[in-house]
Amino acid sequence: MSSNIISSLRSVCDWGRRINPSNDTDPLHADLLLYITRFDLELPDGNRQVRGVTQLGGVCSSDWSCVITEDTGFDLGITIAHELGHSFGINHDGFENSCSRSGFMMASDGGYNSVDLTWSPCSRQQLLTFFSEGKAECVKDLPTLSGSLQDWKPGLYYGVDDQCRIAFGSTARACSFTNPDLAACRVLSCHVEPDDDSSCKRLLVPLLDGTECAPDQWCLKGRCVSPHDFGSSVVVNGSWSTWSEFSSCSRTCGGGVTLRTRQCNNPRPAFGGKDCEGPDIEAELCHQQPCECTQLDFMAEQCSQTNLYPLYLQSTTASFYKWIPALGFAKGDEQCRYMCQSDGENFIVSRGSHFVDGTRCESESPLPFGATAACLQGRCQLFGCDGVLHSGKVQDVCGVCDGDGSTCSLTCGSYSGGQAKEYSTFLTLPVNATQVHIVNMAPLFTHLAVMVGGQYIVSGTGSMALNVTHPSPLDENHLEYRLHLTPDLLPEMEEVMAHGPLKKEINIQIYRKYGKEYGEKTNPNISYWFYVPARNRSSVDVIPDGKWAVFTTPCSVSCGSGVQKHVFVCVDKNTNSHLQEHHCKAPRPTAPLHTTCQLTACPPRWDAGNFGACSTSCGGGVRVRPVRCVQKHRSDLVTVPESECSSDTAPHSAEQCNLHHCPARWRVSEPGNCSAVCGPGEAKRDVSCVRQEDGQDNEVDQSLCSKWIKPDDFVPCVVDVCPVGWESKGEGLPVLKPGLLPRSSQPHVYVWSPVVSQCSKTCGNGTLQVWFSCVDHESRLGVPDFNCDASTKPDLQTEICGTSSCPAIWRSKQGICSVSCGGGVANLVQYCAREVEGEEVVVDDSNCSNFPKPAAVVSCNTHNCPARWKVVKISPCSVSCDLGIAERNVSCVQFIHGRESVVSEDRCRVVVKPATAVPCLVKVCTYRWEVKPWSQCSVPCGYGIQSRTVSCMGPSKPEPLSPLFCIHMPKPITIQGCYRDSCRDVTTDSTAAKTNLTETPLPPPTLGHKDAPHTGGTLPSPTVVVATQTSTAPTPTPKPSVCGQLLLEESGTVDLKDVKSRCTISIGRPLDEVIHIKVLSSSLSCRKKEYVAFFDRLAFLRKCAQLSGSELTTRTNVVLVRQNLFTPGRGVVFTYSSQKNVKRSHHQDCDIQLFSPSGVFENPLTSNANHTCRVLITAPPSVKIRIQALHIGLVFNATNSQSTYIMIQDMDVLKTTVFNGQQLFLWHSSGNMAGVEFHGDYLHTKGTFRAEYSFMPL
Repeated sequence: MSSNIISSLRSVCDWGRRINPSNDTDPLHADLLLYITRFDLELPDGNRQVRGVTQLGGVCSSDWSCVITEDTGFDLGITIAHELGHSFGINHDGFENSCSRSGFMMASDGGYNSVDLTWSPCSRQQLLTFFSEGKAECVKDLPTLSGSLQDWKPGLYYGVDDQCRIAFGSTARACSFTNPDLAACRVLSCHVEPDDDSSCKRLLVPLLDGTECAPDQWCLKGRCVSPHDFGSSVVVNGSWSTWSEFSSCSRTCGGGVTLRTRQCNNPRPAFGGKDCEGPDIEAELCHQQPCECTQLDFMAEQCSQTNLYPLYLQSTTASFYKWIPALGFAKGDEQCRYMCQSDGENFIVSRGSHFVDGTRCESESPLPFGATAACLQGRCQLFGCDGVLHSGKVQDVCGVCDGDGSTCSLTCGSYSGGQAKEYSTFLTLPVNATQVHIVNMAPLFTHLAVMVGGQYIVSGTGSMALNVTHPSPLDENHLEYRLHLTPDLLPEMEEVMAHGPLKKEINIQIYRKYGKEYGEKTNPNISYWFYVPARNRSSVDVIPDGKWAVFTTPCSVSCGSGVQKHVFVCVDKNTNSHLQEHHCKAPRPTAPLHTTCQLTACPPRWDAGNFGACSTSCGGGVRVRPVRCVQKHRSDLVTVPESECSSDTAPHSAEQCNLHHCPARWRVSEPGNCSAVCGPGEAKRDVSCVRQEDGQDNEVDQSLCSKWIKPDDFVPCVVDVCPVGWESKGEGLPVLKPGLLPRSSQPHVYVWSPVVSQCSKTCGNGTLQVWFSCVDHESRLGVPDFNCDASTKPDLQTEICGTSSCPAIWRSKQGICSVSCGGGVANLVQYCAREVEGEEVVVDDSNCSNFPKPAAVVSCNTHNCPARWKVVKISPCSVSCDLGIAERNVSCVQFIHGRESVVSEDRCRVVVKPATAVPCLVKVCTYRWEVKPWSQCSVPCGYGIQSRTVSCMGPSKPEPLSPLFCIHMPKPITIQGCYRDSCRDVTTDSTAAKTNLTETPLPPPTLGHKDAPHTGGTLPSPTVVVATQTSTAPTPTPKPSVCGQLLLEESGTVDLKDVKSRCTISIGRPLDEVIHIKVLSSSLSCRKKEYVAFFDRLAFLRKCAQLSGSELTTRTNVVLVRQNLFTPGRGVVFTYSSQKNVKRSHHQDCDIQLFSPSGVFENPLTSNANHTCRVLITAPPSVKIRIQALHIGLVFNATNSQSTYIMIQDMDVLKTTVFNGQQLFLWHSSGNMAGVEFHGDYLHTKGTFRAEYSFMPL
């Protein structure tokens, strides 16, 4: 291609002859060669508006059977049709024919903005002539029509963005604002520069038919129409594009995702047509080799990567948290949306768009055996056991993907043993075991433990574990331990489950709190079953025929009545080998899990009880036990005559015990006579060393006894209370001391007398205490201790008593309590026992048959629980999607007597009180409006407008999308009023930059010479409309009119002469001021009904006569002045000034006055219950006010729904509108003044209402 268009045409035709097969029957032969280029074609005179060139009538010429067209976008089709017409001998309409020069396909102006171009009668006639003269013989062989496109509209394949990119380049996109003067379907408007959203280029060509132009509307022949505007024949059903290539794997280990996609755009469904059927994505798991870390660690790593990114609970306050996975708080799709939990807090937030594809997630429903739940593009998707998305393939019970269950066998059993206070391994699960299920139905005094690789993962510390999932719910082949509770919160059942196949050997252990001697209630009741691979099993190709068979455990007893357990499994009818359940056509039989089994009656047998205590502790004693002949009858043992039991097998009822020598000990004899006649004395006793042998005490050498504990040879004794004068034992009669009076006249005598307590036990070795009190010798009555000699008082003595054996009684041991505080219940193990030498010995229950059995359940941990904080109520999220704020009611509660009660906040720790405002996320906003900054004001002074770009953004791509995707959300305003300095201060010699929207048409096209064969098909270029900002040269600025303005100065002079017939101005000041007006002159004609009116919020004054010199003062801070004039040159001149309002104010302290052309305001607050608060907005008289509610944060209920509301007053028409509830609203005024009045809870809670306002032209 070159700038010489003739040379270019000849070159293309020569090239075409070389590559075009000459044989007309060749399928690759072309009758006419079409060459499309983006080279800017140019006529010899330099005109570059030409769009195409061909030889007139050269279709079947050997030298000129080619066409060149310039690619200028989607109008290329018109250029091609136009040039083909020339090639078939058709001239321009109006050139040597009678047809109009425009409106048809061969129009000389191209007709590019037409949407329904047809061929003119002249063109039809010329084409018929061309064929009748035999100049088009080469095209009479019909081409193969298979594979041609259906009659679908091109806009279904190419949206507005596609059309912009084709017309203006790869960075172009659809214009984000519209021109109301241009129909949406008749012009292509595009942003051309990547970062410039302030201007658009408009190509005056219609949008392609089928282009979406509004919700459920499409372009058709330049009009935006709905499906009901055209016939059903136009309905287009969607069709898929081809699949993309598979993406690279999203992870290097642990199971990432590779995927490919297709789109329903070949074509898009339109005009009420159906969507494409089938999936738009195919995905597979890849790189499934295990990582060093767990799947939970992979999610935790992604959450922690956002620790340095602040969370803005308020627009100006950044908060930093440590983020961890939100396991247990979010599941399914919500979990995949990068949902993380704040560590140490109790709220979850989405920290990004979504987790990395392949991150494991928790499915909302139970996973099929062998399936994998993984995140894919922000959704939790199921992959089959073959790793393919939604394949539906599962593993059989043997762990084989899509298997039939024939490669493994079932193992099951039960267990009820174990050792007290020990962990006992009762089951070892082998590697590759599958479908493991272990149940303990008696966990009151027992519990399960699980050990892997020498480490406990469940329990192991002597206490029952809570629910455990190892290593985490996200990891494949994890093990689950679940503890089920009764309504009283007591353990009811334990379960251990693992789908397998197991990668390591696992030991299952049981811990029992008490031994078997305490009865069956303390035993575990464990059942288990799992599958293990069957060895040396040859595979067969025959489809097995299954039947249901019952697997029955042996009877729990060897005689009499017992219990058997049943498990139904599917087995082969011929081999009885285990099969997958689907091989059994019949439904699974229903039968009880347990049935009784009756064996032959048990023969009588001897039943020996436990031996009692030994009669001696050493030297050879005897212990006895009860022996009886019994026979089992059902579950009871019945005593029968001893003659029915064999005497040869009768157990001994007595045996020797403690045969070892007793240690030597001191033996004392009874004391002899007391040395005193009365009162205290001493008595001698014999002390010897003895050792018991054969039940007799034999004296031995005293060296065999410890001299350190040898008893004294003499012991104290008391004969009687001595009368006065008696001191010692004499040989004769008592001797009266000289000077003593006869006995009858002697003073009282006091002595220490022994007092013995009751025995602490009636049996089983108790103790008693002996102490001494002071008594009167004669009366034997107690007297205060000071009457006796304290130095002679004997010490307190303790003696053994109640040495007889105690009978057996019911005793109990307590199980775990259902709660740790606040009053719970615990079960008791009841057993019969007696105490022997201070030790408890368990005996047969029959020994306690004469005593009532104690209660089996007791109260426990009745002390009050500590007070704690509890979130009682949470309000709805402040937004419908994405991150918002939720308000919470937090109360201090305490668990007392089984009930939770609200208590004073003083009982709870203030430092750990949960936040009352937390982030919330109802759902992620899939599509949202993105708002760019406002442009500069459109005027250098006074009131103008500002605009901004509002684009619909999607979740993944950074490019703007069609606004149709965001129609579920209110679109933010794109135009608002603005205000710059008052124009009254602008002088006539000032300059300002102006922003103009200019249409810049390209130079009119110059058609090629009509006689030149290579220019017969030149076409014009369309007019391009460009929105640009241009700086004009400095020009004098005319004096602006005061009409329609809002004056905010403290004072001024207003001249309303020589203004338009109806002129209105507003004057505004702060709320605590009023406005004083003085009329300097007036030339109004009252006869012609001319007048001037003054209006504030509280008063209206209209006058014509006697205006000059009159004065008035407003009652509020705003006044509107309106002059009605019919005679040019007349009018009023007045001055105004502001002054403080010294009279009764008509506003509250919380009221707010706004004069700015736009802004955001919130609800003002007050502590006065009798006041309301207002936001007053005053605009220039030439505009109206728009208020858009952005946020309503109150929770409405029955108590506040009537008293809490917002009332907006339209001052110009005295109309009031009330808004109640949480629904966001949009309000427009009729005039230039509005008041927003708040009631109820809005007056006491900051930030519960926020709105955006702006001034708009009337």
